Amino acid sequence: MFGKKKEGGLDPKELQTIVSPGFLLEGNITIPGGLTRIDGEVIGNIKGNGDLIIGENGYVKGDLNVENLVVYGKIHGNIRARSLEIKASGRVEGDIQVQELIVERGAIYNGKCSMGMEGSEAG
Repeated sequence: MFGKKKEGGLDPKELQTIVSPGFLLEGNITIPGGLTRIDGEVIGNIKGNGDLIIGENGYVKGDLNVENLVVYGKIHGNIRARSLEIKASGRVEGDIQVQELIVERGAIYNGKCSMGMEGSEAG
């Protein structure tokens, strides 16, 4: 997790905040600039100007509005981001509005997708 390799274009060395496995957080979150990783469960909306990784065991039930998002885990909610990458283990249920989208083979996405400049305003 903290090696030299970049995860989905996001550098794990920049990691500032972690929601650990087994941790349940209920409520809305504003993430700072930098990188946040969720390996636990969040029930609530997430917004901010930072980047976000949802780890393989991570789960978010709520809407997300962030700069860059990489999904290895599960999201049930709408997403607005400049860049979204859904990894093979990722599952997204909800509408997305993005400027850039990468979906790996094996990933699951169910929802409406809108791409363009409107998806670039995070926070």
